[in-house]
Amino acid sequence: MNNQTMLELAIETSTPRGSIALGNHSVLVREIVFEGKQQHSSQLFPALMQLGLPRLALSRIIVGIGPGSFSGIRVALAAAQGIALAQNVPVHGISSAFSVALQHANVTRLGVFADARRGEFYGTIFKNGQLEKDSFILSREQLEIEIGKVTLAVSAENLPAVPERAYPRASDLLLLPPELPQWVRKRELEPIYLREPAIA
Repeated sequence: MNNQTMLELAIETSTPRGSIALGNHSVLVREIVFEGKQQHSSQLFPALMQLGLPRLALSRIIVGIGPGSFSGIRVALAAAQGIALAQNVPVHGISSAFSVALQHANVTRLGVFADARRGEFYGTIFKNGQLEKDSFILSREQLEIEIGKVTLAVSAENLPAVPERAYPRASDLLLLPPELPQWVRKRELEPIYLREPAIA
């Protein structure tokens, strides 16, 4: 196999722990994880240089598009689209929650939750690793109800009644099957955003 012509770049920055990965469905060449007080905007580009850009030949770029940190995902999308333009390769997006579902594929009913700010939360529900309910908005009261319906509730953040931590990983995005209908393959990708902005 000529990995050099088949490598993909995955970027995941929807939570406080960001990561990038180089590889494909069969092989992980390298993964770099970054977190801490610095913003992803200051950590992503040095990490990409550590990975070997711009000399790498890529076949595709994958971005986790949330739901999660709107600014973090925007940084990832800007980087991905710039690299894709230079290399003339496609950029594909998918919900970051699929990474967490892959990590907990044996859980009967998994709830992946995130802070949506303004007293609201994001939820995505999986059953045995398969999407059961796509990302949706919950109030605090609805969050408590949904937590009671799942076998395991996880979040990358400190949420009420969700003690279990789970972070999306760029390396997982490389493993997701290409036939998943939730892949977003349009040219201008956007973060998953489930409500109208506060200011029009």
